[in-house]
Amino acid sequence: MGTYKKWADAEVQFIKDNVSILADGQLANKLSSMTGEVISQAMVRRQRRKLGVSKLRGRPRKDVQISRNEISNTHIS
Repeated sequence: MGTYKKWADAEVQFIKDNVSILADGQLANKLSSMTGEVISQAMVRRQRRKLGVSKLRGRPRKDVQISRNEISNTHIS
């Protein structure tokens, strides 16, 4: 049987803060680079669903640009 990740409070908060502007895969990449752990898209999706945080339905608009200032810069240690 596999092991489950113990999510840090800062990681959970990062997901909550950025779920509306980043896709699950993008959240996984950001969290992986910030924590140094391997975090997959499925792990982020599972945690997001567990938290009860839903994403908007449908495809994102292609003409919308996300600035770096919109992404929460929560420091995870």
